[in-house]
Amino acid sequence: MFSIGEHIIHPGQGVCTVMGYEDAPSPMIILEAKHGHAKTRMMYPVAQQDRLHTCISREVAERLLDDYDEIEVDPFTERNSSLEETYFKKQLKYGAPQTIRVAKTMRQRIRDAEAQDKKPSSYYTRVLKEAHRRALEELAVALECTEDDIEERLAQIDPSFN
Repeated sequence: MFSIGEHIIHPGQGVCTVMGYEDAPSPMIILEAKHGHAKTRMMYPVAQQDRLHTCISREVAERLLDDYDEIEVDPFTERNSSLEETYFKKQLKYGAPQTIRVAKTMRQRIRDAEAQDKKPSSYYTRVLKEAHRRALEELAVALECTEDDIEERLAQIDPSFN
């Protein structure tokens, strides 16, 4: 079981805070997700808690930032862009470091397409936006700072991060 106040990764929402537990009618975990200025409370079945996992530690977050240049882009390709998008969205469910890798991969693919005077696939932008949001959110929680602080730090490492 997770502790009240603990930050966890929800597969669909990203970082959530455990707010409590409820027993009736079936055991549920009360979670709160924060996106921008809005907060969303939700119930998650205790029976499915194996799909949730804790956020990365401060040490792991620092190591990811320090070793950002060594994070390799994901080479996965598929003839069908819908299948590619599904693959990358599935990676986001696991939190960091996958969110960071997916964001880096989408940025690289967008740059590659633009370098060839091609319009990047629209799914690159969609996946990048979600990967970027989730990466900032989890790193900010792990390092106990704001998402803006993380964005500034990443922009120093990789100017294309913005």
